[in-house]
Amino acid sequence: MANHYEALGLGHRQFDGSLTAQDIKQAYRRALLEHHPDKAQTGGASQTVDSITVAYKTLSDPDTKVDYDREIRLQQARNKGDDKIFHTGLDIVDLDDLDYDDETGEWWRGCRCGQDRGFVITEDELEKESRYGELITGCKGCSLWLKVLFGIEEDEEEDFKTAAE
Repeated sequence: MANHYEALGLGHRQFDGSLTAQDIKQAYRRALLEHHPDKAQTGGASQTVDSITVAYKTLSDPDTKVDYDREIRLQQARNKGDDKIFHTGLDIVDLDDLDYDDETGEWWRGCRCGQDRGFVITEDELEKESRYGELITGCKGCSLWLKVLFGIEEDEEEDFKTAAE
């Protein structure tokens, strides 16, 4: 079963932070035309109009998209048998255990694979996951994953709400 990104033909941009609402809308329209039962050239459309519509509704709403992306990351972290993605481990740490780079404004940690900054977390990523208090990120050099637990102090929470408005 295809995920929502694949249903819209955006599988290659699944965790692309630059994916805009306009990109999603254009992909939705293309997918509808490509897979419409009356227009399909083959014996049957590989995607249904309903599955394309559900994918668009999920990805076009910022809140449901964040929830969906989080669920995909969690699912990938648990996935041990997929030939395409094999995650050999998931370490759990607190945000305070990571180093902070004042110049880039990023938290980072080296990985067991030898990658100096294998795990890098930005303020934007923390904001997106703020309601959960945890973030899952993959190493840039191997298949290891890191679950970072963090809390938001009331002052920071107000800053996030003000920034969102």
